[in-house]
Amino acid sequence: MYAFTYERPKSVDAAVKLLKKADDGKLLAGGQTLLPAMKLRLASPSTIVDLSGLKGLSGIKASSKAVTIGALTRHVEVMNSPHVQKAIPALAHLASLIGDPAVRNRGTIGGSLANNDPSADYPAAALGLGATIKTNKREIEADKFFKGLFETALAGDEIIESVSFPVPDKAGYEKFRSGLALCAGRSAYSSRKAKAALASR
Repeated sequence: MYAFTYERPKSVDAAVKLLKKADDGKLLAGGQTLLPAMKLRLASPSTIVDLSGLKGLSGIKASSKAVTIGALTRHVEVMNSPHVQKAIPALAHLASLIGDPAVRNRGTIGGSLANNDPSADYPAAALGLGATIKTNKREIEADKFFKGLFETALAGDEIIESVSFPVPDKAGYEKFRSGLALCAGRSAYSSRKAKAALASR
């Protein structure tokens, strides 16, 4: 690796200030993409802003209409959540298929959405289920959040706080066993959005 400044703020506002101050600041959630990229020198941020110490950005809430998941909630928590298993079992199933046990115990849903890897699982689910991503500034529909490969609508000083999935009548998720996301969808959803949920390479 190389020299960089490490920061561990205690609030979202403090994290935003550090991002604005840095020449090239990057947020660290689970670190499952950023750290390997840094080791391979594919990324060289001047400042790492570690979000893991922030309170209020993890946890799962469910109602009859939606399941809301905090951005720092780890994949294993989504997989094992009785709320998710009851309301959207396909989402719990999706989480169980992510990476391996090490990745599932460290990776976060917010990190996955912000990274927007075309082979990742959560972006496909967010599109297929019509999720809404909540940041420190606004709420963004999934259709408007994902802009292209590894590109989202997030501004440089914007941090994902949670994502809300509407409870569907039915939903299913399958993927190639090679680890690539295949499809995620829900009934009574538009064909355009269903097509957008396909993510493979």
